[in-house]
Amino acid sequence: MNIWSAFVGLLEQLLLFFSSLTGNMALGIVLFTIAARLFILPLTLSSLRSSRRMQEVQPILKEIQRKYGKDPQRLQEETLRVYREYKINPVGGCLPLLLQLPIFFGVYQAVYHLMVPEQRVNLSAAAAEMLKDERLAQILSAPFFGMDLGVPAFGPNGFAGFAYLVLPVLSIVLQLVQQLMATPRVQDPQQKAFTQAMLIMPFVFGYIAFTFPTGAVLYWVVSSVIGVIQQYFTSGWGSLANYLRFLPPDNRSTPALSLTSAAATAPTTETQTETPKVDFWSVMRPLIEAPVEQGEAGGEEQRTSRQHPNPRRRR
Repeated sequence: MNIWSAFVGLLEQLLLFFSSLTGNMALGIVLFTIAARLFILPLTLSSLRSSRRMQEVQPILKEIQRKYGKDPQRLQEETLRVYREYKINPVGGCLPLLLQLPIFFGVYQAVYHLMVPEQRVNLSAAAAEMLKDERLAQILSAPFFGMDLGVPAFGPNGFAGFAYLVLPVLSIVLQLVQQLMATPRVQDPQQKAFTQAMLIMPFVFGYIAFTFPTGAVLYWVVSSVIGVIQQYFTSGWGSLANYLRFLPPDNRSTPALSLTSAAATAPTTETQTETPKVDFWSVMRPLIEAPVEQGEAGGEEQRTSRQHPNPRRRR
């Protein structure tokens, strides 16, 4: 509890610091969110790279599914072998989310302490000292588009108003978009089942967002916007294009890698009919041999004419 209290106290000071820089509590939360995302950026990039590799090996997994679909044990072994070979963690995309959860709940508690006057007795000593500045007190009391950042959509006093529904709904939509973008268009059965189970998470957090202070929900919405942008530049639209047909197709996978790997990782004992390989010399041989034969024929005719001279030729 002492560690958690110190963590929440640090978040309170950071929120007050960024709010004093911008002169607005909402903008302070936005700047704090960007700083928090930059802090966990290395782990986020590692997760996004894993997601990208997952999309690249989809042709391999599809070929394995075609060949070993009737043998579940062999299918699982081959799938895990591909994951090991390309260093893919199927649940690696959850790591940034798990890291953001403590920050999310910490921001909730920090905003609750800062924005609700009755809760300011729970502020850390450093944050309470900063709040003695009248300018900061005025910044905290300023509304955000007519909304109080310390009030949830549904709280102890009932429904706060329709304006308070905007951010929770946005949080659900953005999390769904990010989850679908992180999912390859074509999936193996195991990953598809896991993805469908994970789609419930945006609704869980959406339910929480309806009961959390608006300032904490604002943090989650801005974080989701940054996550969507990062996901697009890493893996494109992903399986979101399966639901929104107007989105352009992505060509972000590496075809050569997929085709080569499919042949290497999915061996089969069946006899397959292969197309004969056509190399450079087989194409050029007719062009090379034709003049030679013509020359030989010409030489033969020349020798024949020497042996049987033309009788009409004047000696």
